[in-house]
Amino acid sequence: MATFILVHGAWGGGWHWKWVAPYLRVAGHTVYTPSLTGMGDRAHLISPAVDLDTHILDVANLLQYEDLQDVVLVGWSYGGMPVTGAADRVPERIAHIVFLDSDIPRDGDTSVPPGQIAAREAMAWEQGYGWFVPPRPDIWDGYLGRWLPEDMRQWIFARLTPHPLRTWTQPIRLMNPKLATIPCTYIRCTVDVDETTEDTIRQNERIRAETGWRYRELEANHFAPFTEPRATADLLLEAAGQSRP
Repeated sequence: MATFILVHGAWGGGWHWKWVAPYLRVAGHTVYTPSLTGMGDRAHLISPAVDLDTHILDVANLLQYEDLQDVVLVGWSYGGMPVTGAADRVPERIAHIVFLDSDIPRDGDTSVPPGQIAAREAMAWEQGYGWFVPPRPDIWDGYLGRWLPEDMRQWIFARLTPHPLRTWTQPIRLMNPKLATIPCTYIRCTVDVDETTEDTIRQNERIRAETGWRYRELEANHFAPFTEPRATADLLLEAAGQSRP
């Protein structure tokens, strides 16, 4: 049986996986759904000091202190950044990395593309004292409104928390050559995708540049963990079956 660590996206927490994790557990797998520092049930820990390194340590420390081995490490959306950073620090503990419609950084990349950083910083100064960005239910509803009932959307919106700005703007540092030896799967959500955005173009270039990566498509929008949890879980289970021994 596999051990999964599922890492959430922006403005979120471990609760992002509320509808996906049960499918993995009923199949007999162990599942961890940590909330990154300052987010979700750890929202009380948000501060100007929280940066990308903090979130990388959240994941790396979970691996080390729980003594987890042969882990399938999954990052959705922003979660691709801390997942990659943690795998760089303890690659020997990782059997497979799954990027679920997520950031897929190289050394020196930021989660927010360089051309968008100024706008994100301006948003933080206008609404979050210069160091956090409040949740944007309007953005979420644009993805969820056609797919989920009102009561479920309101449940989700009530749990969104501010996102620490520095986690988006701090460049990631990847130095371990063993990172490149870990099998990877990229899952592209294909519904409502704008292929012309800077972020999408950057991600597609990265996927094509990597030899040996598995590429899968999921007929869902970016918010697949909410709108298509069963199909999402099925692809994660497939990736677990392709992990290195």
